[in-house]
Parts: sequence; C-alpha cells; structure tokens
Amino acid sequence: MDLRDRRLTKRLIQSAAKIAAHPEKPFNQVFDWNELRGFYNVCHKEAATLAAIQGPHWQQTRQEMGQHPLVLILHDTSEMDFTEHTALQGAGPIGDGNGRGFLQHNSLAVLPEPRQVLGLAYQQWYVRKEAPKDEHTSQRKRRERESELWLRGIEATGRPPEGCRWVDVGDRGADIYEAMVASLAQGHDFLFRVTQNRQVWTTAECGELGNLRDFACTLAGQGRDVVEIPARGGRAAREAEVALAAAPVWIPAPSGTLQRATQPVIAAWVVRIWEPNPPKGVEGLEWILITSAPTQTIEELRQRRDWYACRWMVEVFHDIEKNGCSEEDRRFETAERMEACLAILSLVAVRIFQMRTALNSQPDEPAEQVATREEIQVVRRVTKHRKSSFTVKDFVRGVAHLGGFLGRKHDGDPGVKTLWRGYQRLQDLLLGYQLRGSPDGNVGNR
Repeated sequence: MDLRDRRLTKRLIQSAAKIAAHPEKPFNQVFDWNELRGFYNVCHKEAATLAAIQGPHWQQTRQEMGQHPLVLILHDTSEMDFTEHTALQGAGPIGDGNGRGFLQHNSLAVLPEPRQVLGLAYQQWYVRKEAPKDEHTSQRKRRERESELWLRGIEATGRPPEGCRWVDVGDRGADIYEAMVASLAQGHDFLFRVTQNRQVWTTAECGELGNLRDFACTLAGQGRDVVEIPARGGRAAREAEVALAAAPVWIPAPSGTLQRATQPVIAAWVVRIWEPNPPKGVEGLEWILITSAPTQTIEELRQRRDWYACRWMVEVFHDIEKNGCSEEDRRFETAERMEACLAILSLVAVRIFQMRTALNSQPDEPAEQVATREEIQVVRRVTKHRKSSFTVKDFVRGVAHLGGFLGRKHDGDPGVKTLWRGYQRLQDLLLGYQLRGSPDGNVGNR
C-alpha cells in the first residue's frame, strides 16, 4: 500500500491490520474514536484509490505467479449490493435494475494442484449507467461495455515469464471473441464456458461452418470420469459420473466486428463434459468449454476438467468478502470512498481464503507459512498442543476449533465460516496475550 505520503500510508497499514483482525465487525467496534477518524480521513483522500491500495499486492501476486509452471487466473464479476444504503452517492443499477450498487471484477490467481490461492492479480470496479428511456438495442450495445472488464483483467496481468503457463478461466460471461484475442495476445491460454452458439469452422480448411454448441453435442465420448460437485444454495454435494469429449474448431470474428475480414481466426478446442445418466430428479451436469490449449488425449481432457472445476474458488472468494468481511454492510457516503474501504477488505478476504486452502495444499509445512509467531503461540496454548512441531494443519484446525469446529473423524475439513469465527476469536485472545505480555520459552511445552 502506497499513498505517496508516509503518514497516510502508515495509517492505512495500521488500519488494514486492525480490520484484518476483526473482518466481520463494524468499524466502530474495531477502532477507538481517534483511530476511526484517522481511518475515515485516509479513505477520504483522493490518493486512496483502488490501484494505490492494492497495487503492491497485485505486483507481489504476479511475481509469485512467475515462480510456478502453471497458474490459473480466475476472472469473475460480483455484484456489490448497497440497495439499503440510500445515502450512498455514485452507485448504479444492479440485478434487474431495481437494486443499487457496483460491479466488482476480480482476477484471482490460484494453483490448480494442489489448490492454493496466490492472491489477486487485479481488481476492477464498474458502475452501470441508467438506461435512457426509449433506448434502441444498438444504442444500448454502444453504451454498455461491461465486456471490457474481462479484457482489462486479462491484459493487466501481463505476460508470463519464460517457462510459465498462465490460463485465463471464466464462466459464460467470458465467452467473448475479444477476450480470446486478448488472452492469446498476452501469451496466455484461455478456458471459457460457452454461452453463445456461435458459428465456427469444424475443419482446418475452413470450408464447413457449424454452430459451436450444436457441434459439441454431436461429439462421441472419449472416456469417462468423475466430477465433484460442491454443495451450494441448499444443494447437497455429490459426485457426477461424466463423459468427456473434445474436438478442434476455428473461430472467426463475429458478424458486426469492425474490419472483420482482417481479424484473426482463433484455433481452439471445444470440450464437452456431461453427465449421461444423472440421478432421478437431478439436473445433469453439462459443461461446454472453449480453450486454446490443445485437448486430444484423455489426460488432457481430465486436466481441462480440473482447470474449470477450480472456477468455484472465485465464488468462494466472493462469499468470504460478503459474508466474512461484511463488505455490503459498510457505510460511506460516496462511491470513491466505498471503493477505498472495500479495497482493504478484499485483501483481508484473500488472507482468510489463503489460510483455508493452505490446509489442503501445504498441511505439513511449518505453521509460520501462514501465521505470525504470536498467533501460533496463542493457538498452541488454547489447543494444548504439546508436540515440538506445529504445522499449517495444526494451526488452521486450531483456529477452526476456536470457531466451533469439533474435529471429529466424520467432520471433514473446517469450512470458511468456521474459520471466520475462529479467526475473530483468535484476534481477541491475541489482544489479551499482548496486553499480558509474551511469556518466554516454548508455549507448547509449558
């Protein structure tokens, strides 16, 4: 974080640390009165922009991305709902147009195996404009350019270093010819879920046109495998036995594109993953994907499936922001100051999510990988951990224990909500620990 003013930057860092300790609490419970005034003062400075606050984090994330042979960049847009905050100036329509708020577009960098969160490679904010009365379709298309969020997110991450493969992953909203061109221009691969039944050539000679979705549904299965479907919205988690198929296609620029004849034809692969025999009363899973990554073998098909299965991680991140960090409950009077506040909270959400994924990605590493020395000492005391070693798994499950996690054999791993509660309680205990004074020696052996 750098506001180009040492005093303001110091205040911002101190405020961010306090918010990170209690991400769910309203600010009047996080700060005393002088601290709260100082935090508000920082947020009201013109220098407190999204780029100034998050820029160093973006840079650090991209540097970390360059240390791994394969990184997925999960792009997704989330609506931030401030309909109940009637005094907020600068918000725009969301949802069906009756709500008020902003669009937040995140580019979250993750490792697919083991699943690990590296951080935000980029974040954008967008305010929709009110639709003029009697607006024609052509006018609306010229006015609305939300599709540019995908392009900017791809372009902002830059080119991968030699020997690194970066893959842009997106849901149906990313199924845009321009996004494919932008991804390839940056030296990335792309993997997007198909929404348009666009026209494509199905032979290298570009002599036979077909509709992409229709063509995908004619492909014969090349093998079978299993997809883990997570619980969501009251739906129970389950395993789906799926068939997998892929074929090459060549994508021309869509009709209406300026200078269409001079635009590149994109060589890609369409991938279909579907559930031929879903359980009775259950909608069968079907993913039709488009990717620049050659997909010929069953191993490559399974890898593409695993890449897209990671996309749910960005939805979990949005859930942490809204329910863990209570971003939609914040109250500032202008869009600019709200953006500054939520830029900080987004980084807090990254920290919580990293802690959760570390439980699976690096469980046997030293706990120092994810926690401070004092946090480790407090958790060891509370959980009465007596062994000399203390791993990431020990720490994360200890934090979850503070949030009500029982850790029985059939309980599985703790969820993010349990970790939110435990992380908050840990910070309360840590404050008491610091006020009392740090004891000397190994806490676990006391």
